[in-house]
Amino acid sequence: MLSRGELDTYATNKPTLFEMSDSMPGARVLDENWGLEHMAIAIPKGREQGRPFVGSFVQEVQTSGLLERIQQEAGLRGAIKAQP
Repeated sequence: MLSRGELDTYATNKPTLFEMSDSMPGARVLDENWGLEHMAIAIPKGREQGRPFVGSFVQEVQTSGLLERIQQEAGLRGAIKAQP
């Protein structure tokens, strides 16, 4: 409907919007956000001893630039860095 001009706007996550806009001349993705998608890592009950490893892994991935490199390699645009 959007590509046929039956809608003026469409809202979904930024990576999807950027992908869609690539194939729609004149389309633009607004800078603002209307919502956020949060990701989490879970540890099964009884395996709490893994929490320090998971915590240090997440910290390393976020601070080393690895997460940004993965996003770039995957073509993921519009991701917002989580606040610690």
